[in-house]
Amino acid sequence: DFKKFYETSECVDKKNKHGYLAHQGAGGKMFATDSSLYFTTGEFRNRPLAQKVDNDYGKILNIEFKSKKSKIISLGHRNPQGLYYSEKNNFIISTEHGPKGGDEININHEPQKKIKNFGWPLASYGEHYYKNYSKEILDQAPLNKSHKKYGLEEPIKYFVPSIGISEIVKIDKKKYVTSSLKDKSLYFFGLNEKNKIVNLE
Repeated sequence: DFKKFYETSECVDKKNKHGYLAHQGAGGKMFATDSSLYFTTGEFRNRPLAQKVDNDYGKILNIEFKSKKSKIISLGHRNPQGLYYSEKNNFIISTEHGPKGGDEININHEPQKKIKNFGWPLASYGEHYYKNYSKEILDQAPLNKSHKKYGLEEPIKYFVPSIGISEIVKIDKKKYVTSSLKDKSLYFFGLNEKNKIVNLE
């Protein structure tokens, strides 16, 4: 017995200057607490949507079960595929497909406190797949190689070249694992006291 729980107020316009690629930009990982659902969305190649707060795309959202109201937890995401929430430490770890290079692991401390901006498409450690984009598109998606310089959140880890990063799971008190779609491998790592990645294998 399926019932509609939530839908976005608008769909992505396929006729935008950046194009439309549903299979590359969907996001779609979720987890639930007792009162709400956390849910990731991609920008479906319409890159500027990820930096605008008037839509649900390129975001991590929180949707209340009772009211069905949503709020943006973070923006500036390209295609977040993995999502883990630590209630004890009150942080979200997310994994995200970059463009040509630049897959990311991001951490969001106290996610309910302030909307964080993780940079896409203003900043990325990857590159565009094509070099012949117009000046207008490149101005909207410059992929600067620093997040912090522009007031954006730096990833705690990025992969160049990309690994096709996917799900992330905590497997014991100090160890996490994320999967690679590119080489069908698993990457194990820990977080130190400053929440920096250590012992990546």
